[in-house]
Amino acid sequence: MHMDLLWENLPETVSIDNEQYLIYTDFRRWVRLEHILFEQSGPFIQKISTLLTLCYQTLPPTLEKAIDGMISFYEGPTYAYGKQPSGQSRPIYSFVQDEALIYAAFYQQYGINLAEADLHWWRFKALMQGISEQTQLARVMMYRSLEPSQIHNPKEKQYYRRMKELYRLQDRRSDKEREHEISAALASLF
Repeated sequence: MHMDLLWENLPETVSIDNEQYLIYTDFRRWVRLEHILFEQSGPFIQKISTLLTLCYQTLPPTLEKAIDGMISFYEGPTYAYGKQPSGQSRPIYSFVQDEALIYAAFYQQYGINLAEADLHWWRFKALMQGISEQTQLARVMMYRSLEPSQIHNPKEKQYYRRMKELYRLQDRRSDKEREHEISAALASLF
């Protein structure tokens, strides 16, 4: 899906079986949705009611279609520059842990006070992707994404290891979830 963020009115509905369902578009709801989905522990099935309530003003007829519509709107339009580098699967930001850095970056770069801003989710995502290297948020995300093993200079390697540890994201999974993930990873080896 491609959408012109500059000239077109951004959608306020999702289309399911040729019917339009009103969806909340404010970025705060979708930030919260991402937090619940990716940072809160617990199985997806326990989160689904909260997620759908955050998204829809009126629920679509089936759970499967409601989830598909939610995911489609969450992902939004795709642009070639918006892809994560290949091999980069771990998160490099957290809306919770990096809240102050995100607020400061938007204010520094765009003059936007996120506490007062009225932003569509897709515009927020586009602005987030455009955060410049001049912001502390971009530097922190760079530290998290670096692989110190690929740095050859010993002093630089030591520096980036320290920065990576200093700014690492907290693991919000429960002990049980971590154990399950480790067990699944080990089982896949055999």
